[in-house]
Amino acid sequence: MFAKISRHARIYVNEKQIDFLARHQGLWPMLQSKFEINDIETAKILSDKGILVRKKLDHDTLYNLNRYVKFENGKNKRNT
Repeated sequence: MFAKISRHARIYVNEKQIDFLARHQGLWPMLQSKFEINDIETAKILSDKGILVRKKLDHDTLYNLNRYVKFENGKNKRNT
């Protein structure tokens, strides 16, 4: 699946990351201390890709979903 973060940029999101986003749907913003141990690395990868926004606090990190991201299905429009 692809996530469109701007007019000219699409980012690939794999199944593990889609599952992470589906499990935490409606829970944003969320602190890093509330994540499970396996989900911390996935949150860091998604924030590097621009899908999550990360704000570093004094003793923790706050993650929020980027409000401009739109998810698309896996079909490439040029190959149809």
